[in-house]
Amino acid sequence: MNLRRVSPEEKVNICRKYFLAGIPLLPWVWIINVLWFWREATKVDHIPQVRRYTILSGIGALIYLAALGVWVGVYLSQRASWGALGDSISLHVPYGEP
Repeated sequence: MNLRRVSPEEKVNICRKYFLAGIPLLPWVWIINVLWFWREATKVDHIPQVRRYTILSGIGALIYLAALGVWVGVYLSQRASWGALGDSISLHVPYGEP
């Protein structure tokens, strides 16, 4: 869709829908929202609601990705000490010494 042909009200509506769709932990929707509406949010004559939803989507995606990175780091460094639990939550159990 070409955002230049969409009315300002429809831009706000689309941006809001993408933001709300990302709330149930779907950071890829937030990333798409940021990529799609970044130009609209940073223009001099921007729409305040679009800017707000775009910035909140970016912040939410960064927080989620940071939390995922922390979880991966903790899991990779501590899996062996968790014993059977560490193996049971793994999709691939490596063989050998940790």
